[in-house]
Amino acid sequence: MRGTFRIGFYLARDTAYRWVTRMSSPLARLAVVFFLSLCGLVFLSNYVLSIKLLRKRIHRSGADLIVATEYMSSRNIHQYGRGLLPYKPDEYELYSFNEPYSGATIGKQHYPVVEYMPDSMSLFPATRRNSFYLLPSKRTEQVGPAIVNLEGFSLEVVTIPEKKARLLRRIYQDGAVFVPYGSLSHVWDDGYTRRNILRIKSPTVENVKKHEEILRQLARLDKRRMSILSSGKLLEELNEMLGSQYTVRVGVTLGISAIICLLLTCISSLEFRQNRYVYALIGSFGINRFLLFLSFIIENTILVALGFAGALATIWGVRDYITEVLYKSPDITLSLIELEADIRTFCLAFGICILVSSVPIGIAAMRPIGKVLH
Repeated sequence: MRGTFRIGFYLARDTAYRWVTRMSSPLARLAVVFFLSLCGLVFLSNYVLSIKLLRKRIHRSGADLIVATEYMSSRNIHQYGRGLLPYKPDEYELYSFNEPYSGATIGKQHYPVVEYMPDSMSLFPATRRNSFYLLPSKRTEQVGPAIVNLEGFSLEVVTIPEKKARLLRRIYQDGAVFVPYGSLSHVWDDGYTRRNILRIKSPTVENVKKHEEILRQLARLDKRRMSILSSGKLLEELNEMLGSQYTVRVGVTLGISAIICLLLTCISSLEFRQNRYVYALIGSFGINRFLLFLSFIIENTILVALGFAGALATIWGVRDYITEVLYKSPDITLSLIELEADIRTFCLAFGICILVSSVPIGIAAMRPIGKVLH
């Protein structure tokens, strides 16, 4: 045990001596691993940011929402009611809103008027039933009354704070005045728009497309003037992007690792040839040659780990520059956790590279001493 420790200490000193006398060797390995890893991570961060931007677009448009808008005439006011689709709370929630072709004003600010159904009360703050509500165009957390002018009349409405708006804000991003069902009787003469909101419980591509197709078939069979808007195409685009990205990201990682593997193999082979007589002498004393092989593995592991750690530290330090300047997306953040899959792939590929690059060293270390000294 003591002899093994002394051999290990000698090999460590020999490695340190080689690094000092021939600094180009460790610096070359460090630099190649660092710069190739850094370039690869910057390139791969583009895919992460593109996915986040697309997810943000989908969230803004309502990934779990299908909006079916019907154009109604005054003669069929409230005819279809809540029965657009059967009640299935395990699959979706369904809300209906009627929008007459008239508006309300608060000062110089114009708002659409929206009639909500009794079963939509859960979307509003817990105040008295059948209240008039205002979703302001500018987000606010203040709760209080406001005066709205509607068709020459003044109405007192309850302001909806932003933390309570939730689904309403996603549907009416510029605000609206909400009135209870049946409270207005004189604004429907010119017709109105009915907006049916289908909120999918499990918003996968399949579920969204399935319910979207059901609504299209319903509109066709009932001859309804209905337009349907959903995030189905965006969800399909996201799935396609994730699938194509996986192949590219793995390919980039493996390509960089292959270059590093070739470099490590060449440098280690050259260094072993330069010191083969010393190692042959060590072997002649009966020292286990596996320790020589192990020393090269440890050396390459340390250099690769330092180079890759430097690349990760640099990515972390310039993450704001990457998002704000390089990809012009200041509202998107980048973290190493989002590159976790790529980092794991790099680590696995580097581990394989170190082992593969050490194979020629192992073969050379096992050569008979006579052939080395011949």
